[in-house]
Amino acid sequence: MYSNLTGWHLVILASIPLLVLFVAAIVSIARATATGTEKAIWVLVALVFPIAGPIVWFAVGKRTTSSP
Repeated sequence: MYSNLTGWHLVILASIPLLVLFVAAIVSIARATATGTEKAIWVLVALVFPIAGPIVWFAVGKRTTSSP
């Protein structure tokens, strides 16, 4: 079934999950409760490091709101 997938087809298929991760990170950063400067820095990190930036955002940057 997938024997005709070579070269650019595989590159495109492999980049789709990365694009979804990047867009999800940008949306999550926009919805975060951080200040404008913090959001700008995180977006810059995600743009400069398009694979590692979103992963780091979801691992350590995203804050959860804790109820008192």
